[in-house]
Amino acid sequence: MRSLPLTSADNKAHISFALTSPYLRAALLLATGGGFALATVLTLTPLFDVSLGAWWVAMVQTHGHLQLYGWAGLFVEGVALYFLPRLQGTPLAWARLLPWILGAQVASLLLRFASQPLLASNGGSLLAMLLVLSGILEVLALPAVLVLLIRTVTKRSAAKGKLEGMHSIAPFIFGAFGSLTLASILNLLNCIAALAQNGLVPSTGDEANILLGLFGFLVPVALAMSSRMLPLYAHVQPFSTRLLQALALTYFVGILCWLLGVLLPGALLLDVGLLLVGIVMLIFTGYFMRMLRNRTQVQGAQSESQRERARQSRREEKRRYGPYVALIGCAYLWASFGALLMIVDSIVALISGSLPISIDVIRHSFAIGFITLLICGISVRMIPGFSGRTIRAAGLVMATLVLGNIAVVLRVGSLLLAPVLPGFDVLFALSGPVGLALVACLAVNLWPAL
Repeated sequence: MRSLPLTSADNKAHISFALTSPYLRAALLLATGGGFALATVLTLTPLFDVSLGAWWVAMVQTHGHLQLYGWAGLFVEGVALYFLPRLQGTPLAWARLLPWILGAQVASLLLRFASQPLLASNGGSLLAMLLVLSGILEVLALPAVLVLLIRTVTKRSAAKGKLEGMHSIAPFIFGAFGSLTLASILNLLNCIAALAQNGLVPSTGDEANILLGLFGFLVPVALAMSSRMLPLYAHVQPFSTRLLQALALTYFVGILCWLLGVLLPGALLLDVGLLLVGIVMLIFTGYFMRMLRNRTQVQGAQSESQRERARQSRREEKRRYGPYVALIGCAYLWASFGALLMIVDSIVALISGSLPISIDVIRHSFAIGFITLLICGISVRMIPGFSGRTIRAAGLVMATLVLGNIAVVLRVGSLLLAPVLPGFDVLFALSGPVGLALVACLAVNLWPAL
């Protein structure tokens, strides 16, 4: 199959994929040995009547941090640092800093993983110092990524068309990495505050950090990157620049309201923020689905020979990459579901003053259903194009499709229905091991391509 222009143009001027692939490998290792492993422990322990004390709450906070800033965060960073300079038509600035940034991030996450649960269980000045050190390393690393991207974009672009491509998603990208920078500062403050609470981050600070990591960083980067990548890999028309910029403005106004609502409880800002973000996500996913329908209609008007070539191309893609388009489609369906929950939650809260649906349900609809499934779908098609290598087996893509959707149903369904129907402890317990099997399957499949 012919290589995509993205990976063949201007390669000599840009950094090698070998510089950013360690971000992806680190993300997969931290996911299997860290975030999803902790999720398995956290979901299984209530089933066996294990005493849930401060250590369990500390593990919940550590799990969330590893998932957002380790698993998904590092993966998204690695892709963005390789892809965005090519979209801009300008080599990545200060590329020699990439290994140092990665080292600081991984060290920060490992220190957090090793120190916080033990600090909550046993205390100790050394563990407290390690927890604060993890925050310091993160606040050194994450803003550096934003600085690299700003310096890259401010260089003169090699091609006007590429500059326009970057211009269309710039509000999402810089809003997202700005949120990531703010999250690193907040995380350091959280680590310092945890010293006075036996290793537990204050709930308000933890909630704000999750908001910035998931909805401030990961979701907008996913929207921006997919708006540029999906037209290439799924052969659909690109999003219009005006639509993307209007959605980005509305989205980040919603994030700001949401964040202020978390920090200032009792105000209506949280409900307004939920409503704005939910509306943007519904518009975005609806537009994407409409593009897919239009794609089918256009192909129906083609000649028989053109339709046959298109069918052959799809069969070849399916043979090599499995049902990756189905994974992407499922990711957007789960995002639509989460957006609907946001809108229902916000409208009811504006009327009655209370949220009927737990925010945790919405978070997992996006974290597992949207972000994780989207990574699983896009990466198996995108990474081989970056590296020039192949995934292990197309059949493993089908396995991630099945395991991923089961994991989301178990996790979101158990949280959503538990207040109404008792007896969902087993489903909740199974969600952790299934999620771990999902990311292990993805790691095995992607490793040869990395």
